[in-house]
Amino acid sequence: MRMRHALVLLLVATPAFADSFGGFSGVDRPYLVSPDRVCTPLEVKDKVATGAPSCDKGTTEAIAHLDIKAPARGELKASTSGTKLTVVNKAGDTLVTWTAPDPIGKVVDVFVSKYEDRVAVVYTTRRLGKEVTDVVAFELVKTTGRTQPVPKPADPTTTQPVVQAPPEDPKVTKAVESARKIKTKAAWQAVLAIDPDNSEARYRLAALAGKAGTPDLQTLAKSKRPDAIEWLVEARFDPAFAALRADKAFRDAVGLDRAPATMYEHVMGFGGQWEQTGTSCDKAEVHLVLQRDRSFKLRVKTTCEGQGYDLPFKGTWRVAADGIVLSLPPAKGKAASAKDEAPCTLAKAGEEDSLHCDLGNDIDFTVLPTRR
Repeated sequence: MRMRHALVLLLVATPAFADSFGGFSGVDRPYLVSPDRVCTPLEVKDKVATGAPSCDKGTTEAIAHLDIKAPARGELKASTSGTKLTVVNKAGDTLVTWTAPDPIGKVVDVFVSKYEDRVAVVYTTRRLGKEVTDVVAFELVKTTGRTQPVPKPADPTTTQPVVQAPPEDPKVTKAVESARKIKTKAAWQAVLAIDPDNSEARYRLAALAGKAGTPDLQTLAKSKRPDAIEWLVEARFDPAFAALRADKAFRDAVGLDRAPATMYEHVMGFGGQWEQTGTSCDKAEVHLVLQRDRSFKLRVKTTCEGQGYDLPFKGTWRVAADGIVLSLPPAKGKAASAKDEAPCTLAKAGEEDSLHCDLGNDIDFTVLPTRR
């Protein structure tokens, strides 16, 4: 998780010993050298970088907030001639050239950031009569002012055609409210008599039927009503269908074994519960629970050296083209505005979905689905 507090850094002179590359920040420009030196990559203009990297000593907390990712080797290569260092891509095209302050002995290793926006080169040189290892990094793609790069997925809401919900009929509303109180088969059949495609009625009848409820769910699965998928997802975890969860017909009807076809399925398909595992003095512990009624509860907890915070949030959420938007209650006496909304962008994390949420006030995180 990224909590962008001001970094407390102490300026130190570059020592004459072997440096090691520690990885790139996952949320900002810097990279880590040796155990605690935080360095800024050189900017590249017209494929040329100049000067020397600026490095400061970072505190344990400051380094933790940078979310340093383990070094990874990509397909970029580096070569040297005298003081000149050249980095090329797989096709042999030059990406950057740089002139070092001292003659370069050899290139030891080349590391690339996850999104290939930065590259670090480890090389040898002689200093004070000894061969030492130095690290220099370059910013191939401008990252200043960006949050953590999260690839934008194709809009999954376009993969399944839906129709607009019909205008609310007072008779249907009254029948649904009555059926929710009575909770009988006859009451929900009365709803269908008025509104034959009512999604909740189909779901409730299936739940009342239990083991015999699959046909109603199959009918619901063919519905073009926008809320049909919501009730099918609800059926995946309803105890009324516990005995059917291994049944192929049931699983096909509720979509348990297929890829998500709508954004709603992406965010609610496993029950609407998301989390980020916390580690002391590093990442906060985050629990996000989304409900079908579009309410949510969020808890952000962090601890470090005996201190920390526990922040609860609640509000409503809605589907967006690239994820969801969390809406927090405005301050007392204030009207709701865009400042009360927090975007959560859907992206892939390996083979599963992730939600990258930015609540402002230096709070953002990436949560993964919790299988309910």
